Amino acid sequence: MKKLFVCLLAILAFTLSGCAKNKLYDINYQVYEPPYKNVTILTEKEKYSTEDTVIRYSITNISNENVCVNSDEECFILNKLVDGQWKNVGAKIEYEWTMEALFLPPGETETREIDLEKYYHLPLEKGFYRIYLEAEVTNTFEIY
Repeated sequence: MKKLFVCLLAILAFTLSGCAKNKLYDINYQVYEPPYKNVTILTEKEKYSTEDTVIRYSITNISNENVCVNSDEECFILNKLVDGQWKNVGAKIEYEWTMEALFLPPGETETREIDLEKYYHLPLEKGFYRIYLEAEVTNTFEIY
């Protein structure tokens, strides 16, 4: 009987962990739209499958001067569009980022990627998303 109870608890825990969803939070910071005109931030694709586990994006300096961007690749927040409002997608882990600078020369591009499995419960829900990065936002992309 004790073994059966332990097995049932293990099955229940496994089932619940597989059903975990990412919490959505109201945005509590100013988002500047359209973004500043010195960089563009674009995701590699406009549509990602719920099976995709990585989102790649690029930061390109479109100005005539060096641009300072955060060098820490964990310096991002994922937003989801819900009923016409952008919400922060809560990560499954706590993470911090540093404020170390990277100087991006004119015309140069920095390519980065987000390991979705590391930060979020997968699969992400279908819908429209964007990446918020240093008072800039990426293009909107869809998860279908």
